[in-house]
Amino acid sequence: PQAYSAPLERGFSGRPQYSITQEQLRFLLEYNFSTKQMAEILGVSKRTVKRRLRKYNISLRDRYSNLSDSDLDNLVREVVQGNDELGAEAVRARLAGQGIVVQRCRVRQSLIRTNPIGAAQRVTTRRLHRRIYQVAGPNSLWHLDGNHKLIRWRIVIHGGIDGYSRLVVFLKASDNNRSNTVFDSFVDAIGKHGLPSRVRCDNGGENNAVCLFMNVFRGTNRGSALRGRSTHNQRIERLWGDVWRGITNTYYTLFMLLESEGKIDSSSEMHLWALHYVYIPRINRDLQLFVNQWNHHKLRTAHYMSPHQIFIRGCLSQLHRNHTGIQGILGADEEPVEEIDTPPPAAVVPPPGSHAVFHWPEAVEIPASQFNIQQRHMEQLVQLVNPLGGRRDDLGTDLLEQVINFLQNIDYEGE
Repeated sequence: PQAYSAPLERGFSGRPQYSITQEQLRFLLEYNFSTKQMAEILGVSKRTVKRRLRKYNISLRDRYSNLSDSDLDNLVREVVQGNDELGAEAVRARLAGQGIVVQRCRVRQSLIRTNPIGAAQRVTTRRLHRRIYQVAGPNSLWHLDGNHKLIRWRIVIHGGIDGYSRLVVFLKASDNNRSNTVFDSFVDAIGKHGLPSRVRCDNGGENNAVCLFMNVFRGTNRGSALRGRSTHNQRIERLWGDVWRGITNTYYTLFMLLESEGKIDSSSEMHLWALHYVYIPRINRDLQLFVNQWNHHKLRTAHYMSPHQIFIRGCLSQLHRNHTGIQGILGADEEPVEEIDTPPPAAVVPPPGSHAVFHWPEAVEIPASQFNIQQRHMEQLVQLVNPLGGRRDDLGTDLLEQVINFLQNIDYEGE
């Protein structure tokens, strides 16, 4: 249903005209809405949108880059970095996140030119069919979880995704699985996307602070924090598969290779400290690139709209409704209100009188580092090694070697 429509300007001679500003059109173009989609969002005809685009001298074709095939191939190689799991839409979205808009067909052709074997392998990959998912709108339900693919090296990735739009609200790698670490990322996401009506997470102790906050702020007897098995957390579990194909498989393979070659020892506190110093910043850099790519990529099952587009369109469609999840986005007071959208069918709402707020299950513990370094040595290391520096094709291995050599040569006498 259409909740927003462009207002009519009256008081002038002639027929009333729709009030559509240049800023509105440029905002929608920034998120790559088509002319048809803009018309549907504004509640006007395609002809009206085209007339306004001509009036403001805005061309849809100008947004596409005029890169040559050779320049595009170089960019694609840099994005892919030998990861055969990245397909045309993922690469196109990563380029769009860097401000380089290229037609999907050109990216497909570039991938075939630069890596024909990888392109052939992706064609034979079977697509999974999943059950239907449905919630009321944007920020109705966020899914939170931790990914432990790199836990052998004491690295965990925490993430959150909006169930309605599949917008990734946060992804961050850490050297711990503490509750305050997840909560800090959750608060940062609230500042960017607003406070959700509900969250779904597993029973891990790392989610306690978020669940406590949601139950206190939104209320305890409405399913503000839904806890259950990770396998039922459909949206975030689906995301982890893409994170593996896009990022973590590269680091997992690299770390296993470093171990097999004897360059690192996962039982050595010093080696793990060096690994964290070099690779956690690099993983987080790549995670942010992934978030940018994911939120810009077109979803086949959503009429080829991106998560950003679905989120924006969903907010506008809920404009005049009493929807808790988008009140903060649209400027309403962020206070607990009577909710009109109901929990998903699989949700388990705690009964009155249950311990919904104080729920402290066991956590997956990651041992704290036992390796300590003095402040003066740390300052020397920061000056010597920038974790985000070095050649990209080395994947940070030269930096890791520098850090380990530095730590081995420190004079620990008197410390």
